[in-house]
Amino acid sequence: MEKLLTAFQSATQEGLKSIAGALEQFSQGVADELARAKPRAIAADENDENLPLDVALFDSAPTVAVPKHAKFAPLTDVGHRFLMTAQGVFIEVRRPWLHVIQQLAKHNDAGPRPPYGDIEPKIELAFGRLGAALPFLQAFAEEARESLPNEHAAWIVWDQQKQQLAYKALHVSSATPGSITFDRPLLEAHESLAIDIHSHGDGAAYFSAQDDADDAGEVKISGVLGGLGEGGTPSVAFRLCVLGMFVPLKVPADAIFKVAEPA
Repeated sequence: MEKLLTAFQSATQEGLKSIAGALEQFSQGVADELARAKPRAIAADENDENLPLDVALFDSAPTVAVPKHAKFAPLTDVGHRFLMTAQGVFIEVRRPWLHVIQQLAKHNDAGPRPPYGDIEPKIELAFGRLGAALPFLQAFAEEARESLPNEHAAWIVWDQQKQQLAYKALHVSSATPGSITFDRPLLEAHESLAIDIHSHGDGAAYFSAQDDADDAGEVKISGVLGGLGEGGTPSVAFRLCVLGMFVPLKVPADAIFKVAEPA
């Protein structure tokens, strides 16, 4: 009898464990289903067969209201979202090396305004200031001079593990005085492109139509060095590329180009 009782108790305990496991799995399933069913601010019939496509798009780049009374919670994950404010529409982008908030459009002064809060534009770099990349930019200037009369290019990446910038040479497939093509390097999971820089040889530094096309849709700092030939006037152009928006950055040319000391 004692053996039978022990066997019964053991079986009962195993049964209770199985029930508890099933309940936990059921609860998690319900939680996941509720999360998937969380309503989005999409102006569409919930029975529309194409709605899941719009839900996926919304989840990849949501639009959120900036609070008027509560404290604004910034984006913490890598990605981007649109901010609806009393001032207008803003874009917020997060990368391992960057947190940026910039205005895309203003509301009409005479029209209605959403009852939301305000937000301040910002550009926050994990490495502090662009000056942190100055040694790499100076080294690139020397390489670019050595590559004359052709253009030259390089990347400066952010190493999330080491919390510092690193210079990355590129494999150039072709280069002429007016163009350059290179293979985009495969970055490690802890690396991300921060600064994409190329030279214009003897020509002045500016962003061409091809540069605009190359930079569209990317999040990075783009830079151009020009006037590298002997007797030329060195010039630079820098901008922050934010998914098609270009924010000019002021960088003095004499900070990058080493000027010979007078005898």
